[in-house]
Amino acid sequence: MEKLKTHGVHAAAITYDSRQVLHDFGEAYKIEYPLLSDVGSKVIRAFGIFNTNVPEDHKMMYGMPWPGDYLIGKDGTVRDKLFLRDYQLRPSASQIVLSHFSDAQGNTVNVTTDHLNAAITLSTDRCFPGQEIAVSLAINLKPGWHIYGKPLPARYHAAELTFEGPLVGELKLEFPAPRPMMLKGLGETLPVYEGEVRAVGTLGIKWSPPAPVPFLEAFGKWIKPGAYAVEGQLHFQPCTDSVCEPPQAVKFELPMRLEAYVPPAPKKTE
Repeated sequence: MEKLKTHGVHAAAITYDSRQVLHDFGEAYKIEYPLLSDVGSKVIRAFGIFNTNVPEDHKMMYGMPWPGDYLIGKDGTVRDKLFLRDYQLRPSASQIVLSHFSDAQGNTVNVTTDHLNAAITLSTDRCFPGQEIAVSLAINLKPGWHIYGKPLPARYHAAELTFEGPLVGELKLEFPAPRPMMLKGLGETLPVYEGEVRAVGTLGIKWSPPAPVPFLEAFGKWIKPGAYAVEGQLHFQPCTDSVCEPPQAVKFELPMRLEAYVPPAPKKTE
């Protein structure tokens, strides 16, 4: 939560649980931000986030909201919201900071070539199975050079960021709109980026069971907690108004620690 506080963001959570349940949960996990009780789900319903997938006869879960977050400004305006498909994928505080604050610090590697400097940042260097973390790509092109955006004819190569490795799930990265440029040497108008370019998105960490499952383990589908490297490549084709060089792919890697599954809080006994 310190990353949020540094940028003036104060966290709070709301659930359908009773105050006593939230008090015990907060104590068990040393949670320092407010946990708000909405017994009966009145606020959850008012916001339109009541989870309709849970049947009414499911006593343990009926009344819960869809998993998600709101980012609310000081004036009460909702600046952003993020709701997820299921409870196996969760955003983190560092993801919110990286997505909304350009000066945010994270798990960063720098790439330097003759044509550009780039910083590839993941919002954290530690994660849990099924977590969704933020990705930022900041490119600074050297004067006179440009790279391509999309859509692009097949004979050219657009800028792209890719990741691979045992932890890597789905990557969603949104580039800004490129500008059309008439390239006299090529006799074509193509979408390009010049100067500074920043793309942001999310990277899903693959979900795996909390404990080894023989069948999954045999096929390498169970991911053991520990230290990993998230490998990646930055793809681009550097060009000037008159010269177009071959496509390039610069490899890099970022350290990442997969944390062990956190067991449920023990029930309080009288």
